[in-house]
Amino acid sequence: MKEVQKRREWTVGMILFLMSLLFYLFWYLFDGIIMTEDAPSYIQMQSDREPGYCLYLWLFRGIFGAEVGLHAAVIGQCVIAAMAAYAITRTLGRLFSLSWFGSVGVLVIQYGITLLNRFVAQRRCSYFNSIETEGLAYSLWFFYFLCILGVWFQRDKKSLAGAIVWSVALISIRKQMLITLVILFLVVLISYYRKEGWKKATISVLLTCVIVLAGTRFIDCGYNWMVRGEFAPHTGDSSFILGTELYLADKEMAQYIQDVDNRALFLEIMRRAEEKEYNIAYAGKGWQAIEDHYSSAYDRIKFDIVMAVIREHQEAQGIAVADRETDYNRIAGSMMRDLLMPSVPELLRLFVCNVIHGLITTVLKVHHLLNWAALFLYVFYGITVFYVIMLPRKYNSAENCLAMAGEFALIVLLAIVVNVCFTSLTIYCQMRYMLYNTGLFYQAWWIMLLQICRYWKNQKG
Repeated sequence: MKEVQKRREWTVGMILFLMSLLFYLFWYLFDGIIMTEDAPSYIQMQSDREPGYCLYLWLFRGIFGAEVGLHAAVIGQCVIAAMAAYAITRTLGRLFSLSWFGSVGVLVIQYGITLLNRFVAQRRCSYFNSIETEGLAYSLWFFYFLCILGVWFQRDKKSLAGAIVWSVALISIRKQMLITLVILFLVVLISYYRKEGWKKATISVLLTCVIVLAGTRFIDCGYNWMVRGEFAPHTGDSSFILGTELYLADKEMAQYIQDVDNRALFLEIMRRAEEKEYNIAYAGKGWQAIEDHYSSAYDRIKFDIVMAVIREHQEAQGIAVADRETDYNRIAGSMMRDLLMPSVPELLRLFVCNVIHGLITTVLKVHHLLNWAALFLYVFYGITVFYVIMLPRKYNSAENCLAMAGEFALIVLLAIVVNVCFTSLTIYCQMRYMLYNTGLFYQAWWIMLLQICRYWKNQKG
C-alpha cells in the first residue's frame, strides 16, 4: 500500500513539475531572451555588482560559450522556477493537508504572478526569461521561505541550515536580500524562545547571523579575488543612498561637504539636476506625485548626472582608467556620508511615501482607485488572520491547521513589511522589488479561507 502511495505521489509530483516547466519555458520560446538595462553590467561582471548572478551567467558562458550561454542561463532559470512552483505547491499542500483543489489554487496563484508580469506590468515580460537578478532570485526566495516555515513550525535543523544557505545565496545575488537575514533573525529568535528560552534562542540567532554575514562576505571577496585579483567586497553601495540624497538636496547643502573638490562636484551635480528638474522641489503634492517623480528621476541623477560629472572630473585630473572605479567610489562614499545627517528629515518624508507605495505595489498596482482596494485587501487579510488564530478552541488536526495557517499568514506579512521598509530606505519600491511576497500573500489568504471552510464543515459534521 505504501509503495503504491509513494508511486502515486512521485507521478503527481513529476506531472506537476513538467507542467510548470512547460509553462515557464513557453514565455522563453514566445518572447525569447529579454535583455534588460542592467544585463550588460552582470555579463561584464562589473565591480559594483554583487557576485551571485555574475557567477551564474559566467558558469553557463564557460560551459556553452558567450552566445549559447545566455540561452542556457535562461532555460536554467525556467527549470529553477518550475522547481520552485513544484516545491511551494507540494510543501504547502502537505503542511496544511490541502486537497487537490487547494493545491491547484496555490499553483494557479504562482502562475498568476508571471501572467501579471507578462500582461499587466509595465515591462510586459516574464522575469524568468530575462537577464536580470529577479530571474533567479524570485525562485530562490521560495526555497528560502519554505525553510523559514520549517524553522517556525518544526524548529528543524535541516530547515535552519537551508534558510542560511538560501539567505547567503540571495544576498550574494541582490543587496536587497539582506531582508532574508532580518526575517531569519526574527523567526529563529521567536520560534526558539517559545520552546527553549532566551538563552538558547539568543545563541542560535547570533550564530545564524554570523554564519550568514561571514558566508556572504567570503563569497563577495573571493569572487573579486578571482576576477580582479583583489580580496575585497564589491563596490558601489554608497551610490544607491547618494542618489536619493541628491534627489532631496539643494545647493545650500554644499556647506556640509567637507572636501573642496567634492563640494565643487556637488554644486555642478545640483546645477544639472535643477536644469532637468530632477529634485524633489519639482515633484507635485501628495505621496503618489512624489513617488512618481522620484522613481523617474532617481536613475537619471545617478547615471546621467553623477557618473558624468565625476568622470569629467577624473579626465580633467588625468586619473588612469584603471583607477577610476576606485576613485568614483571614494568620492561617492565621502559625499554620501557628508550629506546623510542633513538629509534625514527629507529622507523620513520620502521613506513614508516609499512605504505606502511599496505596500500597495506588493498586492496590487498603484492607481488612484486600486490604492483604496489595496487598503481593503490588507484590512480583510488582517481580519482573516485574527479570525483563524482566535477561532480554534480544541486542538484536533483540522483546528491545528487553522492556527498554523494564521501563523503562516503573519510570517508573510512580516516578510512584506521588512521588504517594503528595507527597500524604502535605499531606493524606490518599484514592482520588481516587491513581487517576492505577492504570490505568498494570496497563497496564505487562500489557505486561510480553505481552513475556515474545513473548520466549519467539521463543526457541522
